[in-house]
Amino acid sequence: MKFFKALGDETRLTILSYLLKHNYCACDFTPFTGKTQTTVSKHLKVLLEAGILKYEKRGRNIIYSIRDEDTRELLLVLGIGELEPCCERQEGSPGCCKGLND
Repeated sequence: MKFFKALGDETRLTILSYLLKHNYCACDFTPFTGKTQTTVSKHLKVLLEAGILKYEKRGRNIIYSIRDEDTRELLLVLGIGELEPCCERQEGSPGCCKGLND
């Protein structure tokens, strides 16, 4: 039940749409979503508790990704990968962890 409740928020869906393409540092979601770091952290916590995400610490950064391939496939079947984030937020948002996905 937590899984589907976690999908009931536009900000969390935006976060997931990015994570279906790449892994990202928590700090990268602030410009992507237009939300404060505190708000983004709360959304990431909901997604973690729902078993949708996992994270890895790299130095001072926390890198988030989709938990596993089955979860990724389910999110894609639900159409979350087709969500288009606002192009204004997407462009010019290099994020603080640029290069971690290279």
